[in-house]
Amino acid sequence: MRRRRFTAAAALAAAGALVLAACGGDDDEDPGDSGNGAENGAEGDGGDPATDLPVILGTTDSVTNVDPAGAYDKPSWNIAYNMYQRLLAVPLGETEPQPDAAESCDWDDDTTYTCTLKSGQMFSDGTEMTAENVVHSVDRQLAIEHESGGWELLSGIESVEATDDSTVVFHLAEPDATFPFLLTTAAASIVPLDFPADQLQPNDQVFGSGPYTVESFDPTQQIQLGVNPNYAGDRPINNSGVVLQFYQQESALKQAIEEGEVMIAYRSLSVTDIADLEDNGAERGVDVVVGEGTEINYMVFQVGREPFDEPAVRQAIAQIIDREAIAESVYRGTVTPLYGPVPEGVAGHVPTFQDRYGEPDVEAAEQLLADAGVDTPVAFDLWWMPDRYGAEIADMYGEIERQLEDTGLFDVTLEQLSWAQYSTTFSDGSMDAFDLGWFPDHPDPSNYIAPFYHSERNFLNYDYNNEQMDELIDVILTDTDQDARIQAVEQASEIVAEDVPIIQLWQRDQIAAVRQGVTGVEETLDPSFIFYYNVVSGVAE
Repeated sequence: MRRRRFTAAAALAAAGALVLAACGGDDDEDPGDSGNGAENGAEGDGGDPATDLPVILGTTDSVTNVDPAGAYDKPSWNIAYNMYQRLLAVPLGETEPQPDAAESCDWDDDTTYTCTLKSGQMFSDGTEMTAENVVHSVDRQLAIEHESGGWELLSGIESVEATDDSTVVFHLAEPDATFPFLLTTAAASIVPLDFPADQLQPNDQVFGSGPYTVESFDPTQQIQLGVNPNYAGDRPINNSGVVLQFYQQESALKQAIEEGEVMIAYRSLSVTDIADLEDNGAERGVDVVVGEGTEINYMVFQVGREPFDEPAVRQAIAQIIDREAIAESVYRGTVTPLYGPVPEGVAGHVPTFQDRYGEPDVEAAEQLLADAGVDTPVAFDLWWMPDRYGAEIADMYGEIERQLEDTGLFDVTLEQLSWAQYSTTFSDGSMDAFDLGWFPDHPDPSNYIAPFYHSERNFLNYDYNNEQMDELIDVILTDTDQDARIQAVEQASEIVAEDVPIIQLWQRDQIAAVRQGVTGVEETLDPSFIFYYNVVSGVAE
């Protein structure tokens, strides 16, 4: 088995029908020490042969918009993270915001946050970044209010002003201890003043001040990113550009990595393909790299109506679900059972469902329903989508249906919709129970509590209401005492296990297949879920 397991950072790059030729030379240099685009051989100036190459990354992901005002999905955001700077960023392998385009950021009081920009930050067209760019970027997010919803991360900003060319001041509507983390998200990307104030910039005309810039844009086939020659940030660039090659089928992506059409296959290979590459990839020149992941999958109950307006029904399902069986029989160990709202590896993680319900226990579930006077079998519809979270999702819900119906306590009708329909339907109250997944916006534990459980500010519209939970979320979002915040997260997790408005099912590692000789992928697979292309160096074959 050739599997390389790492517990830090993530960045991948891909290409199309580009079969690599020639030979790669020695690469003994640390890929993090190559300097920026002007110094790393990106122009073919005799630098390291690996850094003269573009990184070719294959994926089955779908990209929507790379104007940050028009996206709130991981594939699009990942490109944004590599094209734009933000005032703050969470560096690879770390968990706290640090300056990116900013020289410094500090609280003036509970609702006023001031940032000073570094001098000399340039957009790829040669114009200088100023505080007005930050104001423009925030204002257009809040003006456009794109249906993708990323702008809502900035909705707590009451106003933003540039007091001089290098100083920007944020005035918040209320205290928000997580605001520095929000400034690390792609929603807070800094764009040129040329971007329209009230509409999106066309995808083939976007540019920023980050390491890369768009050279061609066809999200059905291939996106090509070139090195920004004016990049003045701190991230070393270890390649001459990035080619993102898109595949419709997981099997086609596997074939591409095996045949050397791509250097990296990332999101997503099927579990059977991963197992085959772990066992047999070495003879085909392929290694499997695994990094920490905080992606989660979960099942939501519409608690405002029958049958899930009765807590005992939800608790009984929590008592029956066998996450270990799902992880092993469906996912072949590529996911980890998740027993609480905050995944392992994030501050505040506690396995509250495991603590409360223990091992799957049909008799305990039956007693819960009997004590509440619930007639059985309890019938409900359970919805999932076939085109969002991997091919295994169908098998997972088949397994969940089997687990529940084998008890005689439940009668489950599985229903499915494509993501295009599902994304506008799950929050309209028409589904009894439904599946969703979550990629973190940032590594703070608030991101796994506040968007899901606040009675007025959750995105699920599932009628969950708990006053104590609302109070805890206020502490999590506003208290500057980190110990108090973590304690509130743990208490919120206890309430989730008791009320069961949502059942978390698993968290998943990040997995990539790489051609032997490609470096840097292991450095960018970290819980931030940002694939930083710049740390990756390619290899010719």
